[in-house]
Amino acid sequence: MASNSRGVIGRASRSVVAEIDDRLKSLDEQLARHEELLSERERLRAARATLLGESPAGQISQDDIAAYLAEHPGSRPRQIAAALGVTAGRVSAHLFRGKDARFVSRSDGWHLSDGKQRAGRSGR
Repeated sequence: MASNSRGVIGRASRSVVAEIDDRLKSLDEQLARHEELLSERERLRAARATLLGESPAGQISQDDIAAYLAEHPGSRPRQIAAALGVTAGRVSAHLFRGKDARFVSRSDGWHLSDGKQRAGRSGR
């Protein structure tokens, strides 16, 4: 039984493992070319967004959320996220970081805190 325990493999198994290792190495080499292409694509997208004055995909600021809430008070994170093209988690993170200082959660959704309504509108 000891020869069948983990860590001890027979000649046939070593051959199979060697074949798997070779194939994994080949796949890693092929995927490396794609990783370079994916990186280039992301750099080009970021450059394009910068030239057009857009936020990079998935990136927003509290100012973006404040501007949205100025026009849509009482919105929920999912609504804001859908409108801004980001995840609800990213929106929630900004809302909670700015909670009470900039944003207020009420029973009907999120609002700008007192005194921030006007600032959110002028920021756009």
